Amino acid sequence: MKWLFIFLLCFPVLCVKAQKSFNATIAQTVEQLKCLPADEREPVTLNAQLVNTKDSIAVVVKVQLAPGWHIYEFVPSTLPYIALERILQVPENIRLTGDWDKTNPATSVNDPGVLIYEQEAVFVHKAVKLDTGKKDNTIRAGLYYQTCNLRQCLPPVEKVFELKF
Repeated sequence: MKWLFIFLLCFPVLCVKAQKSFNATIAQTVEQLKCLPADEREPVTLNAQLVNTKDSIAVVVKVQLAPGWHIYEFVPSTLPYIALERILQVPENIRLTGDWDKTNPATSVNDPGVLIYEQEAVFVHKAVKLDTGKKDNTIRAGLYYQTCNLRQCLPPVEKVFELKF
């Protein structure tokens, strides 16, 4: 009984340490993950990677935008722009936890109420691995988005990565 009491006291500390280590690994992955250079011909580039531990996994999607271009996080229904949609499809042996952690969007100077991303954005979603006996080890992650600059808007694009763990 004494050991159970000690374990119950120590378990939250161990969990916090493990979570801090996992978060540090995610931050390092975000820092190291590179996108192809964005330019006028391809104003938005994306890359994605998994952070994979024994029982946890995180999906990291990073976006690079060419100068002067932006994508939309939020668009009021009265405006014609298309807000981005984060794409995440996981196998049965993965349980998503929480919501997407994301870069804080900026308020559009030209369109009141519109939230945008310029230069760079990062999206992270955490999940827990379940031992279901299933062997599917592919996660599909990416974005559906419209990009615009002050002169034009391009048609919406969907970019999806198949990530193996």
